[in-house]
Amino acid sequence: MPEAQDAYSAPEERSSTTGPMGVRETSGVQVRLGPRERERERRERRRKGRRSGLVAAGVLVLAGLVTAGLVLTPGSGGEGATEAAPAAGERAPGGAAKLPPAGSPITVGTADGSRYRIAAVTSGISDGVVTTARSAPPSGTAFPYIEYILGNPSGGKVLLDFPGDVFVRRDLVTPAARGRCMPQAGVPEALCTPPTASQFVRRLAGGALIAGEGGDKYLPPGSSYLVRATVSVPVDRGVRRSDMALYVWKQLYMADRLASRAPFPKGK
Repeated sequence: MPEAQDAYSAPEERSSTTGPMGVRETSGVQVRLGPRERERERRERRRKGRRSGLVAAGVLVLAGLVTAGLVLTPGSGGEGATEAAPAAGERAPGGAAKLPPAGSPITVGTADGSRYRIAAVTSGISDGVVTTARSAPPSGTAFPYIEYILGNPSGGKVLLDFPGDVFVRRDLVTPAARGRCMPQAGVPEALCTPPTASQFVRRLAGGALIAGEGGDKYLPPGSSYLVRATVSVPVDRGVRRSDMALYVWKQLYMADRLASRAPFPKGK
């Protein structure tokens, strides 16, 4: 697929269900949560077995992040280097593996103190089945995807999640599926986010996933993985990189901030 430099430089959530380990499918529906609903979602993430002390710590972290404006950390700007220098309290990716070329990373955090670093790597199209519920796309269409680096820059393990979502030009989504492609605040109006299935491609650096209670998985400190987020509805197979973008927009990570784009690397 011919690829062009990402042309979307405008300013910078959806309910989720988890399938097999390391795979998650999302929809594009934004839900604005009130205080009670936010707390319920945080409790679900912590699951039973995590100490009640984390609740108080999470509230303090959230207050600090909002006050200091640090839900998004430095490194969320324009396109450029593969990896920005770690911010205070962050770890560089562990291990000796060389990370693939990527755009400037963005770092987002949740109220319970979990932090994730996301950097877009490449894009492409798939003609195969995206999930067990999907068949091959109609003639002239395909399932576009974006691969990105998912890292844990903190000094402790964090719950496995996939913050990045694919946005595509709405007019390239098949008419029958456009109702499932949702606009989001802070993203150019020409783009929308359709249902997306995310899964690991391979480990890049650091340790393997850590098993937790109830089937939870955790990213070890300093680890990095390559993730592929694939659109689950048919899109015109002529879609190019300039027609796509990777954003973090879920309220869980952004609180009341607008969506933030993870740019593709320059010249790729």
